[in-house]
Amino acid sequence: MQKGYENTSMDDVAERLGATKGRVYHHFNSKPELFFAVYRRAMDMLTQAVAPAVSRPGLAGDRLRDMAQTHALTLMESLPFQRTAALAPDLWRFGRAAEHQATLSDLIMLRDIYEALFRRVLEDGARDGSLRRFPEAALASRTLLGALNWVAVWYQPRPGEGAAERRTLAATIAETVLSGYRA
Repeated sequence: MQKGYENTSMDDVAERLGATKGRVYHHFNSKPELFFAVYRRAMDMLTQAVAPAVSRPGLAGDRLRDMAQTHALTLMESLPFQRTAALAPDLWRFGRAAEHQATLSDLIMLRDIYEALFRRVLEDGARDGSLRRFPEAALASRTLLGALNWVAVWYQPRPGEGAAERRTLAATIAETVLSGYRA
């Protein structure tokens, strides 16, 4: 998170953990393998946090608000994982890890499954009238997640900031981002 993928060595990781490089290599064979584990964990955190709102009763617009707020809050509360995971699309796009294409495909599939949760609720909202009908729900969900994911880039906890302040900020972010999605 601090130096970026390219500029971080396994020595840096070991130092940050207060461990030896050998101990890090005992758990991860390579830097890409470590990165993939971080990405998987970041996606798992988001999916577990957001999934309960997807199918609960009520208007889809309310579910989408809860999903967006939970997504933003999870980004803030697991910032090191989420900021690091934000590097994954760049690795895929620029082909820096050609030998890891199968793993990258699996990671992209995790992302696609997560995006589908938002797309489903957007489509439900178009049907129940609580959300605008978009020509392409996939594009609308990616735009929404792009705005929400930017939190991992700019957010920095303030001294003394607690859970209540993060929840308030997440609610404000969700309200701001979703204003163009409501019917």
